[in-house]
Amino acid sequence: MIFDRASPAAATLAAAILSIAAALSSCAPERVVEAEADLVVYSSHPADLAKTIVDEFRERTGSRVRIVSDGTGALLERLASGEGDDADVLWGGGAESLVANINLFEAYLSPERSAIPASLRDEAGYWTGFTVLPMVIIYNARLVPESVAPSRWSDLLNPALAGSVAFADPATSGSSYTILRTMLVAGRAAVAGRAAVAGSSETDPADEAAWRLVERFVGAIGGSPLDESAQVYRGVASGEYLAGVTYENAGAESRRLGSDVRLVYPADGTSAVPDGVAILRGAPHAEAARKFVDFVLGSDVAGVVAARFGRRSARRDAPVPDGLPPFESIRLLDYDFDAAVSHRKATIERFADLTSTF
Repeated sequence: MIFDRASPAAATLAAAILSIAAALSSCAPERVVEAEADLVVYSSHPADLAKTIVDEFRERTGSRVRIVSDGTGALLERLASGEGDDADVLWGGGAESLVANINLFEAYLSPERSAIPASLRDEAGYWTGFTVLPMVIIYNARLVPESVAPSRWSDLLNPALAGSVAFADPATSGSSYTILRTMLVAGRAAVAGRAAVAGSSETDPADEAAWRLVERFVGAIGGSPLDESAQVYRGVASGEYLAGVTYENAGAESRRLGSDVRLVYPADGTSAVPDGVAILRGAPHAEAARKFVDFVLGSDVAGVVAARFGRRSARRDAPVPDGLPPFESIRLLDYDFDAAVSHRKATIERFADLTSTF
């Protein structure tokens, strides 16, 4: 087992979760599912992380858990179309994606939510933050001299980096869309000289000035975004690109693998959007789903996520992964999830127009 059974917290949690077997026998499924599955989890997390945590849940509870893995967008499409009739839990996906599809979820107020800041969970309980993903700038220190190393979003516009900044397509990458919105908020704040609001009117002069910064950023990426997020940190690590923008965990993983990647938390502020876990409306195994949510939000899992996978748990009491700064030291912008959702189509279309005319 990967978790410490000696701790009182672990013993208490294990005892509580063992009640699943009895609870399942009294469930009255509203949908038809495969007989061998006690719980079906749709997950967009990396396979090793999902398997490690689900295997532990299986061992503690004796539950037969089936994982369906895919990208967040693909999983949500399946659920929205009705293909996911067997699904109980969606585990993964940024808060923006969850907010946009909140009608798919059942409200549940986990007893673990008190350890998670209100800004990292839905007030009514439709989703709860699992880990937190600050957006960062990365660069290859072997190729980029200190005098050119970026420290702010606007530093990516340095002519020395022109055409060699890696950025994934925000139309297909959730993290890149978050980064694009974050850059707009930061750019607007810099131009307006006051706190930015992500949902402001596109006719606001400060918004237009922020878009002009993004227009120059399109030049920094050579006019063409990459197909997927993994190409960003792999490309910077290999030296194919001098710099890039990605989420913290991806950059930190590149550094742990021995590359020359350096992480920068922009001095002008960044966002830290959580990915979440949510119970699906009409889940066939609702009680098992609630127990799973409690488990993944618990302190045991938070410790493993930090120590083994280098990810920040959404819990206040979770340890900081080795090599990463305390969360309190990162300057955070006022990032509006609802505005990011409502402006998504317009934002992506405007960015696409900029790249098509580069």
